[in-house]
Amino acid sequence: MKRSTGFGIIVLAAAAVAYWQYPEQVKAYIPGLKPSVDATPSSAPGGGKPGETGGQAGLSAKGAGEPGGGAGGGGGRRGGFGGPVAVGIATIDLVDIPMQLESTGNVIAQQSVPVRAQVNALIRRVAVKEGQTVRAGDVLFELDDRSVQADLSKAEAQAQRSMATLADLERQLARAKDLFKKNFIASSAVDTAATQVEAQRGQVQADEAAIKAQQIQRSLYVIRAPFSGRIGSIDVSNGTLVSSGAAGAPLTTLTQFDPIGVRFSLPESEVQRVTAAGVGRGVVVTLGNNALTTDTKKHRGKLTLIDNTINPSTGMLTLKASLPNKDNSLWPGQFVNVTVDVGTLKQAAVIPQAAIVIGERGTVVYTVGEEDKAKVKPIKVLHPMGDKVAVSGLAAGDRIVVEGRDNVKPGAALRLPGAGGKPGGGPQAGGDKPGAGNQAGGGGKPDAGESKGDGKKAWNGKPRDDKPAAKE
Repeated sequence: MKRSTGFGIIVLAAAAVAYWQYPEQVKAYIPGLKPSVDATPSSAPGGGKPGETGGQAGLSAKGAGEPGGGAGGGGGRRGGFGGPVAVGIATIDLVDIPMQLESTGNVIAQQSVPVRAQVNALIRRVAVKEGQTVRAGDVLFELDDRSVQADLSKAEAQAQRSMATLADLERQLARAKDLFKKNFIASSAVDTAATQVEAQRGQVQADEAAIKAQQIQRSLYVIRAPFSGRIGSIDVSNGTLVSSGAAGAPLTTLTQFDPIGVRFSLPESEVQRVTAAGVGRGVVVTLGNNALTTDTKKHRGKLTLIDNTINPSTGMLTLKASLPNKDNSLWPGQFVNVTVDVGTLKQAAVIPQAAIVIGERGTVVYTVGEEDKAKVKPIKVLHPMGDKVAVSGLAAGDRIVVEGRDNVKPGAALRLPGAGGKPGGGPQAGGDKPGAGNQAGGGGKPDAGESKGDGKKAWNGKPRDDKPAAKE
């Protein structure tokens, strides 16, 4: 008994609240009761007079069931029960849209090496300064090469001795052949002389190779720039003993600045689009720092690498680009914004993302059909563009609902801008300004099409027989 009593109290309370908030609408559903034309405004929010809801304003100023109520309280609210839905629309134009993918990355040097000695020696001369720009082949350091120079001189002397011996053996071979023709010596003597000549020729070649080896060894005592770049910090000076190999401390660091590279990542969802475009596509790089002194110049380059593996921990694909940097405006390690051109969408429509509805029918939009009724049209999303998106499935001239779509149903009557006011327009579309609610929700000042002197109202210029609303 107590439970049924409590349930009855809850039902009565809900009915009382509904009647208090929407008295005219509730009366329309109660047999024997009719909504009054000059209903007293309540304090609920909405369009028309301050304090009216959109439905109440429409009923008080226009009469029940007449278009015009309800849009003032907010974009797309219905007028009364079953009235047209006030919406905002956009007309479709088909255009060619460049597809661009945006990311962030870092500037990297395409070549950067620590400069080390390949021999153990003393530094005889430091030929460069810290921060100096050098070209490929320029001398950076000279080491003490006196010992290797002596070995080179020794090898050259040995080669000269071998060549003199070879010349003597060749003369002996020529005499042996002449004596053999005159039958003064046997043929074996000629063969022996020829063998000695061939052996000496081999010795000469060995000595020449020894000279080349010493020349190569001596070249290691002069350290040159392997490529053009910028010298870093120099941690040695004249007379410093340096060690060879990777264990030795680097003398300095050489970094290439022109051209320079950029490394960035894109999500795996863009892999197909990037790989279809391929390397060589245009890349635009701007500095990521938003300081007032930051250079806003756009640096243009080419995509040079699409990595062959997606990082499983981040789901990102690594890419690299190369850019000219003659003025050294980009430095390794800088944070940059990267835009990659991956092609052009031909004859696509650009619409606000707020116009898209995703449901059981898939991805659709509401279009304005015949007699200004809502029509569902399926679309396909092609490319996101911030708060807009490029889609296919729409034709040029189509009108789509972009405001107030939450209250739109398939086949619902639509109130378009210019035929009762725009939805959600603040004071001009149902706000607190007196008289504004009449433009999109009734209430307030009479509409422009209403007569003021004969006691009758007009809708779109047509006289009405309703009784005039209560005087304000």
